[in-house]
Amino acid sequence: MLDRPDHLETLRKLKELQERIAELAYQLTGALPEGQPLEPAAWVPRVDLLEDEEHYVLLVDLPGVRPEDLELLEEGSRVTLAGVRHPLPGTYLLEERPMGTFRRTLELPGPIEEGTAQASLRQGVLEVRFRKREGAKLPLAQ
Repeated sequence: MLDRPDHLETLRKLKELQERIAELAYQLTGALPEGQPLEPAAWVPRVDLLEDEEHYVLLVDLPGVRPEDLELLEEGSRVTLAGVRHPLPGTYLLEERPMGTFRRTLELPGPIEEGTAQASLRQGVLEVRFRKREGAKLPLAQ
C-alpha cells in the first residue's frame, strides 16, 4: 500500500527548491561590486521594463513590501533593486509567497540621468521612472 504524501512537507521542499533556483538566478544575472560577499536572496521579484520617448519605466511586483524596506542603486545603465519582505504576525498554515531578502539587477537598454529616478508603490507594484540621457531618447515619429 502506498503512503499518502505529506502535502506540507512537499510544499516545504518545493519552497526550498524555489529559493535555490532564485539564488542561482541571482548569481548568474546579478552583479556585485568586487570584494562584496554574496548575500543570498530568498526570492527574485518579477519585473516589466517599458520605454517611452523620455523614460525607461520599471514595474516590479512587490506585494507586502514596505517603501522603507526598499533600496535602489543606479550605476550608468545598470539598476539594482534590493529589499526585504517581512513575515506577518501569526502562524503560517500555508506559505507560498516568498519572504526575506530580494535583489534584482537589470541592465537598461541605454544610459540614464542618475539621480532622476521617480518611484511610487501602489497596490503592491513598484513603478520607477528613469529619465533617459539626452542621446538615448527615441526619435519623434514623423
